[in-house]
Amino acid sequence: MVAEAETRCRPLSFANIATRVADAANLPFEDASFDAVIAMHVLYHMADQAAAIAEFHRVLGPGGTLLVTTNGRNNMAELYALTTVFGSAPRDPAGEAFGLDRARDLLKTQFGNAELKIHPATMRVTDPEVVYLALTSYPPGDTAPPDQQAAFRAAIQSAFKAGNGAIDVTKEVGLVVSRKAA
Repeated sequence: MVAEAETRCRPLSFANIATRVADAANLPFEDASFDAVIAMHVLYHMADQAAAIAEFHRVLGPGGTLLVTTNGRNNMAELYALTTVFGSAPRDPAGEAFGLDRARDLLKTQFGNAELKIHPATMRVTDPEVVYLALTSYPPGDTAPPDQQAAFRAAIQSAFKAGNGAIDVTKEVGLVVSRKAA
């Protein structure tokens, strides 16, 4: 991903970029090194989200801005309802791990302010195989036994039949903005 970012940014007018792989909870930068930090759909992968947010705060200069995007617990509920055949909760696992409310609360605790902006959207999924492949690419679907795989495929087919060949999926994605005191 880092190499791809370098390749894509190189032809841009601001191509004086430098990339570095680092632990978000232990960044290799001096205090107050940046005017902005952007964490897009990443904090739900971290064991200690508060430590990463504290580190973002440390590297931001006075008046600096932190932008965090994440999913809500009800993101794509129409699709996650199908995964209950695996014994999963009918919720977005990313939204469960670091949802919009948690993001806002942790940023407000660290920065003293947090503005949540929710981006409502809907997507129409027209290919049942896309649903199957996406939701069996990680646990528990990726290791589900054949009977659960078959039940999952049947649930997908039923949902597509009920939707006349498509599933309209509600997105619940948001941006949380915090500013470091000047």
